[in-house]
Amino acid sequence: MDILLRAATEADHPFLWTLAREANRDVVTRQFGGWDDVWQRRRFESKLPGSAYRIVSWEPTSVGAIWSVEHDDHFFIQQLLVLPVFQNRGIGSQLLRGECAAARAVGKGVRLHTLKMNRAVTFYLRHGFVVTGRDDTFIDMQLA
Repeated sequence: MDILLRAATEADHPFLWTLAREANRDVVTRQFGGWDDVWQRRRFESKLPGSAYRIVSWEPTSVGAIWSVEHDDHFFIQQLLVLPVFQNRGIGSQLLRGECAAARAVGKGVRLHTLKMNRAVTFYLRHGFVVTGRDDTFIDMQLA
């Protein structure tokens, strides 16, 4: 499967919002009992100025996005999102493997932080991540 990555531009902001809403609505509803579209959009848009999303395209449709930050000793995956209709096709796995390979190439680990009730926890465990911390809301993970 060939996916393409490119830096997101301001023109991608509507797609990124749609992606975040579609990919996160289920877990936010399960975790917090509901989804407030106005509040979630405001929260999402407040993060955009400092973000470095890369848009994921497949056949040439935009299907997801990834945003990671390189730190001194690790890459931190801020977001890895795939539209639900394109999930379970290997796109997320390919993205995650790419990030892990990029981190390994420079001798760094990979970490992330996600909601406790996120189905993606199983996805990350399957890809070699281990839980390094948890509280009532979040789980911290790193590549073993």
